[in-house]
Amino acid sequence: MPINIRPVVSAGLAGCCTIFSVFGIVILLALGSLYGKHVEVLTGSTKDPKDPDHVSKLCYAAALIYGAFVIFCGLQMAVHRRYPRGVQL
Repeated sequence: MPINIRPVVSAGLAGCCTIFSVFGIVILLALGSLYGKHVEVLTGSTKDPKDPDHVSKLCYAAALIYGAFVIFCGLQMAVHRRYPRGVQL
């Protein structure tokens, strides 16, 4: 029995979300790594966070959320490729 899967978002929106999520993952992983290493530029001021290790963990958690968006939107793009253009879903 085939599974009838319909797209939730448009192909353009899925592609845009995937690209922005990949950039978000890269940036958040870099920030998480820098906060984890207590880089002075990010943690040396009095207005900076008191616990950079906690900030590092939050950056990694946000990167995981963006990873879920990459998976979801990537699957949406695959569903759009499955149906030819102009087919009524």
